[in-house]
Amino acid sequence: MDSPDRSNSSGNGNAEDFFSDQSQYLSAVAHEIRTPLTTIVALVDLMERKCGPEITPKQAEYLRMMRLNGRRLSALIDDLLELHRHDRGELTINSRDIDPAELIIEAVDTIQPIIEGRGQFLDLGMQLDGVTVHADKARMTQVLINVLSNASKYSPCGASIHVRAGMLRNTLYITIRDEGSGFDHKQRERVFDPYYRVVPDSLATEPAVVGSGLGLAVARSLVELHGGVIDIISRPAHGTEVAICLPQAKMSPKTRERAPVAT
Repeated sequence: MDSPDRSNSSGNGNAEDFFSDQSQYLSAVAHEIRTPLTTIVALVDLMERKCGPEITPKQAEYLRMMRLNGRRLSALIDDLLELHRHDRGELTINSRDIDPAELIIEAVDTIQPIIEGRGQFLDLGMQLDGVTVHADKARMTQVLINVLSNASKYSPCGASIHVRAGMLRNTLYITIRDEGSGFDHKQRERVFDPYYRVVPDSLATEPAVVGSGLGLAVARSLVELHGGVIDIISRPAHGTEVAICLPQAKMSPKTRERAPVAT
Protein backbone atom coordinates (compact mmCIF):
# COMPACT_ATOMS: atom_id res chain seq x y z
CA MET A 1 0.00 0.00 0.00
CA ASP A 2 1.30 3.41 -0.93
CA SER A 3 1.98 5.80 1.92
CA PRO A 4 -0.58 8.60 2.22
CA ASP A 5 0.20 11.86 0.52
CA ARG A 6 0.77 14.43 3.29
CA SER A 7 1.53 17.33 1.00
CA ASN A 8 -0.56 20.45 1.12
CA SER A 9 -2.00 21.35 -2.28
CA SER A 10 -1.88 25.05 -1.43
CA GLY A 11 1.87 24.91 -0.99
CA ASN A 12 1.67 26.36 2.52
CA GLY A 13 3.27 23.43 4.34
CA ASN A 14 2.30 19.84 5.06
CA ALA A 15 0.67 17.76 7.77
CA GLU A 16 3.96 17.19 9.60
CA ASP A 17 4.43 20.95 9.93
CA PHE A 18 0.86 21.37 11.17
CA PHE A 19 1.02 18.63 13.80
CA SER A 20 4.51 19.62 14.98
CA ASP A 21 3.04 22.92 16.20
CA GLN A 22 1.45 21.80 19.48
CA SER A 23 -0.48 25.02 19.91
CA GLN A 24 -2.06 24.80 16.47
CA TYR A 25 -2.74 21.09 16.88
CA LEU A 26 -4.37 21.48 20.31
CA SER A 27 -6.50 24.38 19.11
CA ALA A 28 -7.67 22.36 16.11
CA VAL A 29 -8.55 19.32 18.23
CA ALA A 30 -10.36 21.51 20.78
CA HIS A 31 -12.36 23.12 17.98
CA GLU A 32 -13.32 19.77 16.47
CA ILE A 33 -14.52 18.52 19.86
CA ARG A 34 -16.22 21.73 20.96
CA THR A 35 -18.37 22.15 17.84
CA PRO A 36 -20.44 18.94 18.17
CA LEU A 37 -20.38 19.25 21.96
CA THR A 38 -21.93 22.71 21.83
CA THR A 39 -24.66 21.34 19.57
CA ILE A 40 -25.37 18.45 21.94
CA VAL A 41 -25.67 20.72 25.00
CA ALA A 42 -27.91 23.14 23.07
CA LEU A 43 -30.19 20.28 21.97
CA VAL A 44 -30.43 18.99 25.54
CA ASP A 45 -31.39 22.47 26.76
CA LEU A 46 -34.00 22.69 23.98
CA MET A 47 -35.45 19.28 24.87
CA GLU A 48 -35.74 20.27 28.52
CA ARG A 49 -37.63 23.43 27.57
CA LYS A 50 -39.92 21.79 25.00
CA CYS A 51 -40.80 18.55 26.80
CA GLY A 52 -42.85 20.21 29.52
CA PRO A 53 -44.75 18.31 32.21
CA GLU A 54 -45.20 15.15 30.11
CA ILE A 55 -41.55 14.19 30.59
CA THR A 56 -41.02 11.39 33.11
CA PRO A 57 -38.72 11.84 36.15
CA LYS A 58 -36.33 9.26 34.67
CA GLN A 59 -36.15 11.08 31.34
CA ALA A 60 -35.59 14.38 33.15
CA GLU A 61 -32.71 12.81 35.06
CA TYR A 62 -31.16 11.50 31.83
CA LEU A 63 -31.33 14.98 30.28
CA ARG A 64 -29.84 16.54 33.40
CA MET A 65 -26.92 14.09 33.32
CA MET A 66 -26.34 14.73 29.61
CA ARG A 67 -26.28 18.50 30.16
CA LEU A 68 -24.03 18.21 33.22
CA ASN A 69 -21.47 15.97 31.52
CA GLY A 70 -21.54 18.09 28.38
CA ARG A 71 -20.59 21.11 30.46
CA ARG A 72 -17.87 19.11 32.19
CA LEU A 73 -16.33 18.23 28.84
CA SER A 74 -16.50 21.86 27.75
CA ALA A 75 -14.78 22.93 30.98
CA LEU A 76 -12.06 20.31 30.43
CA ILE A 77 -11.36 21.69 26.96
CA ASP A 78 -11.10 25.20 28.42
CA ASP A 79 -8.69 24.00 31.12
CA LEU A 80 -6.44 22.24 28.59
CA LEU A 81 -6.25 25.34 26.40
CA GLU A 82 -5.64 27.68 29.34
CA LEU A 83 -2.82 25.52 30.68
CA HIS A 84 -1.20 25.29 27.27
CA ARG A 85 -1.40 29.07 26.81
CA HIS A 86 0.18 29.56 30.23
CA ASP A 87 3.07 27.21 29.37
CA ARG A 88 3.71 29.18 26.19
CA GLY A 89 3.44 32.55 27.93
CA GLU A 90 0.36 33.42 25.88
CA LEU A 91 -2.17 33.61 28.71
CA THR A 92 -3.47 37.15 29.13
CA ILE A 93 -6.03 38.91 31.29
CA ASN A 94 -8.31 41.86 30.66
CA SER A 95 -8.68 43.51 34.05
CA ARG A 96 -11.08 46.23 35.10
CA ASP A 97 -12.79 47.28 38.32
CA ILE A 98 -15.47 44.68 39.03
CA ASP A 99 -17.89 43.83 41.83
CA PRO A 100 -16.46 40.70 43.50
CA ALA A 101 -19.88 39.80 44.93
CA GLU A 102 -21.27 39.50 41.39
CA LEU A 103 -18.24 37.41 40.45
CA ILE A 104 -18.81 34.97 43.32
CA ILE A 105 -22.57 34.71 42.75
CA GLU A 106 -22.04 33.96 39.04
CA ALA A 107 -19.61 31.14 39.88
CA VAL A 108 -21.95 29.78 42.56
CA ASP A 109 -24.93 29.84 40.18
CA THR A 110 -22.90 27.92 37.59
CA ILE A 111 -21.82 25.19 40.00
CA GLN A 112 -25.09 25.00 41.97
CA PRO A 113 -26.65 22.21 39.84
CA ILE A 114 -23.63 19.99 40.52
CA ILE A 115 -23.75 20.67 44.26
CA GLU A 116 -27.48 20.07 44.44
CA GLY A 117 -27.12 16.92 42.35
CA ARG A 118 -24.85 15.50 45.04
CA GLY A 119 -27.24 16.46 47.81
CA GLN A 120 -24.74 19.02 49.12
CA PHE A 121 -25.32 22.50 50.51
CA LEU A 122 -23.58 25.79 49.83
CA ASP A 123 -23.03 28.16 52.75
CA LEU A 124 -22.23 31.62 51.39
CA GLY A 125 -21.12 34.58 53.50
CA MET A 126 -19.77 37.83 52.02
CA GLN A 127 -18.76 41.20 53.47
CA LEU A 128 -18.27 43.04 50.20
CA ASP A 129 -20.60 46.04 50.34
CA GLY A 130 -19.04 48.75 48.18
CA VAL A 131 -15.90 46.69 47.44
CA THR A 132 -14.39 46.51 43.95
CA VAL A 133 -11.34 44.65 42.70
CA HIS A 134 -9.23 45.15 39.58
CA ALA A 135 -9.48 41.77 37.85
CA ASP A 136 -10.59 39.85 34.79
CA LYS A 137 -14.12 38.74 35.64
CA ALA A 138 -14.27 35.82 33.20
CA ARG A 139 -10.91 34.45 34.30
CA MET A 140 -11.66 34.74 38.01
CA THR A 141 -15.08 33.17 37.53
CA GLN A 142 -13.26 30.23 35.97
CA VAL A 143 -10.95 30.05 39.00
CA LEU A 144 -13.86 29.91 41.44
CA ILE A 145 -15.76 27.34 39.38
CA ASN A 146 -12.69 25.09 39.32
CA VAL A 147 -12.17 25.35 43.09
CA LEU A 148 -15.87 24.90 43.87
CA SER A 149 -16.01 21.89 41.56
CA ASN A 150 -13.09 20.32 43.41
CA ALA A 151 -14.72 20.99 46.77
CA SER A 152 -17.87 19.21 45.59
CA LYS A 153 -15.98 16.25 44.11
CA TYR A 154 -14.07 15.54 47.29
CA SER A 155 -16.98 16.06 49.69
CA PRO A 156 -19.51 13.38 50.62
CA CYS A 157 -23.19 13.63 49.77
CA GLY A 158 -25.00 15.84 52.27
CA ALA A 159 -21.90 17.85 53.14
CA SER A 160 -21.68 21.66 53.14
CA ILE A 161 -19.28 23.80 51.14
CA HIS A 162 -18.48 27.07 52.91
CA VAL A 163 -17.61 30.19 50.90
CA ARG A 164 -16.44 33.37 52.63
CA ALA A 165 -15.28 36.64 51.11
CA GLY A 166 -14.19 40.05 52.34
CA MET A 167 -11.52 42.73 52.08
CA LEU A 168 -8.49 43.22 54.30
CA ARG A 169 -5.78 45.86 53.73
CA ASN A 170 -6.73 46.47 50.09
CA THR A 171 -6.71 42.74 49.40
CA LEU A 172 -9.76 40.71 48.41
CA TYR A 173 -9.83 37.31 50.05
CA ILE A 174 -12.08 34.39 49.14
CA THR A 175 -11.99 31.09 51.00
CA ILE A 176 -13.71 27.87 49.96
CA ARG A 177 -13.82 25.14 52.60
CA ASP A 178 -15.21 21.65 52.12
CA GLU A 179 -16.05 18.84 54.52
CA GLY A 180 -14.21 16.15 52.61
CA SER A 181 -11.60 13.65 53.74
CA GLY A 182 -8.67 16.04 53.39
CA PHE A 183 -5.10 14.93 52.72
CA ASP A 184 -1.65 15.02 54.28
CA HIS A 185 1.18 17.53 53.81
CA LYS A 186 3.01 15.31 51.31
CA GLN A 187 0.15 15.60 48.84
CA ARG A 188 -0.23 19.31 49.57
CA GLU A 189 3.06 19.92 47.79
CA ARG A 190 1.62 18.47 44.58
CA VAL A 191 -2.02 19.56 44.51
CA PHE A 192 -1.29 22.40 42.08
CA ASP A 193 0.66 20.17 39.68
CA PRO A 194 -1.10 19.53 36.36
CA TYR A 195 -2.85 16.15 36.14
CA TYR A 196 -2.27 15.35 39.82
CA ARG A 197 -5.34 14.12 41.70
CA VAL A 198 -5.52 13.83 45.48
CA VAL A 199 -6.30 10.34 46.75
CA PRO A 200 -7.44 10.55 50.38
CA ASP A 201 -7.00 7.38 52.43
CA SER A 202 -10.73 7.24 53.02
CA LEU A 203 -11.30 6.81 49.29
CA ALA A 204 -9.13 3.72 49.07
CA THR A 205 -12.15 1.43 49.05
CA GLU A 206 -14.40 3.78 47.05
CA PRO A 207 -14.48 4.62 43.32
CA ALA A 208 -11.79 7.09 42.26
CA VAL A 209 -12.83 10.73 42.09
CA VAL A 210 -13.53 11.65 38.48
CA GLY A 211 -11.46 14.52 37.14
CA SER A 212 -8.55 15.56 34.96
CA GLY A 213 -6.35 17.02 37.69
CA LEU A 214 -6.19 20.33 35.81
CA GLY A 215 -8.57 22.52 37.82
CA LEU A 216 -6.20 23.74 40.54
CA ALA A 217 -3.26 24.07 38.13
CA VAL A 218 -5.31 26.40 35.93
CA ALA A 219 -6.64 28.27 38.97
CA ARG A 220 -3.12 28.96 40.23
CA SER A 221 -1.97 30.17 36.80
CA LEU A 222 -4.85 32.63 36.55
CA VAL A 223 -4.58 33.91 40.14
CA GLU A 224 -0.83 34.48 39.82
CA LEU A 225 -1.40 36.28 36.52
CA HIS A 226 -3.47 38.75 38.56
CA GLY A 227 -0.55 39.21 40.97
CA GLY A 228 -2.47 37.24 43.59
CA VAL A 229 -1.88 34.16 45.70
CA ILE A 230 -3.77 30.89 46.04
CA ASP A 231 -2.99 28.48 48.85
CA ILE A 232 -4.49 25.34 50.31
CA ILE A 233 -4.73 23.96 53.83
CA SER A 234 -5.84 20.42 54.53
CA ARG A 235 -5.63 17.68 57.12
CA PRO A 236 -6.84 14.10 56.89
CA ALA A 237 -10.44 13.80 58.14
CA HIS A 238 -10.68 17.60 58.57
CA GLY A 239 -11.54 18.78 55.08
CA THR A 240 -9.74 21.24 52.84
CA GLU A 241 -9.72 25.02 52.57
CA VAL A 242 -8.55 26.96 49.52
CA ALA A 243 -7.69 30.63 50.06
CA ILE A 244 -7.52 33.11 47.18
CA CYS A 245 -6.07 36.59 47.72
CA LEU A 246 -6.21 39.30 45.06
CA PRO A 247 -4.52 42.72 45.34
CA GLN A 248 -5.97 46.01 44.11
CA ALA A 249 -9.21 45.78 46.06
CA LYS A 250 -10.80 48.98 47.29
CA MET A 251 -13.93 50.26 48.98
CA SER A 252 -15.94 53.14 47.58
CA PRO A 253 -15.53 56.40 49.58
CA LYS A 254 -19.28 56.56 50.28
CA THR A 255 -19.31 53.06 51.76
CA ARG A 256 -16.25 53.86 53.86
CA GLU A 257 -17.99 56.95 55.22
CA ARG A 258 -21.01 54.86 56.25
CA ALA A 259 -18.90 52.22 57.97
CA PRO A 260 -19.20 52.30 61.79
CA VAL A 261 -16.28 53.74 63.70
CA ALA A 262 -14.63 51.24 66.04
CA THR A 263 -14.60 52.31 69.68
